[in-house]
Amino acid sequence: MRVRLLFFASWKDVTGVSELEVEVPEGASADDALRVAVERWPALEAQASGVALAVNESYAGRDHRLASGDEVAIVPPVSGGSDDQVEIVRGPIDMGALVNAVVRPHCGAICTFGGTTRDHHDGRRVLRLEYDAYEPMARKELWSLVSAARAQWDLGAIVLVHRVGVVPVGEASVFIAVSSPHRAEAFAAGRFLIDRLKQVVPIWKREHYEDGSAWIEQCCVAGDGA
Repeated sequence: MRVRLLFFASWKDVTGVSELEVEVPEGASADDALRVAVERWPALEAQASGVALAVNESYAGRDHRLASGDEVAIVPPVSGGSDDQVEIVRGPIDMGALVNAVVRPHCGAICTFGGTTRDHHDGRRVLRLEYDAYEPMARKELWSLVSAARAQWDLGAIVLVHRVGVVPVGEASVFIAVSSPHRAEAFAAGRFLIDRLKQVVPIWKREHYEDGSAWIEQCCVAGDGA
């Protein structure tokens, strides 16, 4: 099937075009369409992890399934935020690749946090977790946290990824990586990001047990302070 890729800013400079119709397999994802561009212009590989994707004028996850005739916009980071990456995903989080994404020559410290599904809670066996999110607002709030962290500490790059849907035992639901010139800033920023994420980002968790399920965590109520 055929879809249309749209390019902006630095991506348009590299490709030399603002749009391109490409062939992708039936059932292809938005990320598959992105990879078509990267394969045609290998110089874009280094930038691919930092872009957002929009399908038919709405932001979409990389695993969003495409239909014939869809329009896929490749959206580079705006306002100088090219060092940072925020994503909400529906598949496994590649923590190793995300650590590599924050390496910077001027940074001597990288702090990471990965939240994984444990097999028990409050004496009950947990079979899996399930996350729900108000995704447009969640992305906005995640970017706000990134901006708040940068306002407080001297940082190199920030990666903030949260998974939604079912997360099996042992797999990550959230991953944060922060690089900075010195370790104190990296530790402080990483702790700030995960603590505030739990308080203000509209993402909810349900635990599934052998005999039922229950919602465990909820984001803040209206009026929560910064």
